Amino acid sequence: MNPSKDIPLQNNQAKLSLKLLSLRYLMTWIGIIILRLSVFLPYSFLMKFGNGIGMILHKISPHRSEIVKINIKKCLGIEGKELEHLVRSNFKALGRGFFETAIAWWASNKKIKALSQNIVNEHLIDQLGSGALVLIKHSTHLELDLRILSNYFDLTGMYKNQTNAVVNYVMINSRNKYVKASASNNEAMKAIRWINKGEKFIYAADQDYGLKVSAMIPFFGSDAATVTFPALFSRKNIKIIMADVSKIDGCYVIEFAELNNTEDEKYFLSSMNECYEEFIKKEPEGYLWMHRRFKSGSENAIYPKWSSREKRRAKRRMKRD
Repeated sequence: MNPSKDIPLQNNQAKLSLKLLSLRYLMTWIGIIILRLSVFLPYSFLMKFGNGIGMILHKISPHRSEIVKINIKKCLGIEGKELEHLVRSNFKALGRGFFETAIAWWASNKKIKALSQNIVNEHLIDQLGSGALVLIKHSTHLELDLRILSNYFDLTGMYKNQTNAVVNYVMINSRNKYVKASASNNEAMKAIRWINKGEKFIYAADQDYGLKVSAMIPFFGSDAATVTFPALFSRKNIKIIMADVSKIDGCYVIEFAELNNTEDEKYFLSSMNECYEEFIKKEPEGYLWMHRRFKSGSENAIYPKWSSREKRRAKRRMKRD
């Protein structure tokens, strides 16, 4: 008997194949093995090593560095040495993120709990009840955020297939250990079915997913394409909680905030973005500024042209078609 499509199941589509063992993925497997072994090293050492990797990325990624600088300047309004310092700090956080992902995928529950001990508005966890949308932000330690939150409630969520097939295989099978069920970014309707079944669905609504699925809503004072998906749940009077994990003084602090339901889409999305802003300002160096947040609409010209990247993406689109 085939299970009902409405019943949340772990995503078990990632299977090991001979294709993943080909020589083209040799360096990827070596990287995965190194990350897997890194979990046994002291956390403080990994974070220092990650800082070094981040500074290397900063030096060899001028396009990404420029995007980070543009976003931080536009959103936080800082310039000069303060801006340069925050850009470097953000790349250090990106470097640490490699090892934070490894910790999320392979560390013990005891180690995870030791990293996160402070919770703000913990009572909101009990109010999640039967079915809720939980909104999170794209941090440099997002994978660890998910693992931390999974210690407090069962979560379902959405994932995007990675370009590298080996990374995709490892990611999905690792997440299955702490994510109850996951849907691809092309299966949004599953979220509604799962929430109606009483599940908690986690979703990051702070990036530009394109004008077709978005409305232009202020984000740090500038109009940005804001995905309208969460507003659908607000109109259905489904409970919506924002969950933040920010790294403060070496500890991952969890904070929950409730968004009020309303049928007014613009008002709801504005409130959501304002909450995102407050969470981002708690740990600005730990936000994923590398994403082109203002790429849609009239703001798209603010980012430098990256022809080599566009050519690679065009080739991938041709292969999919």
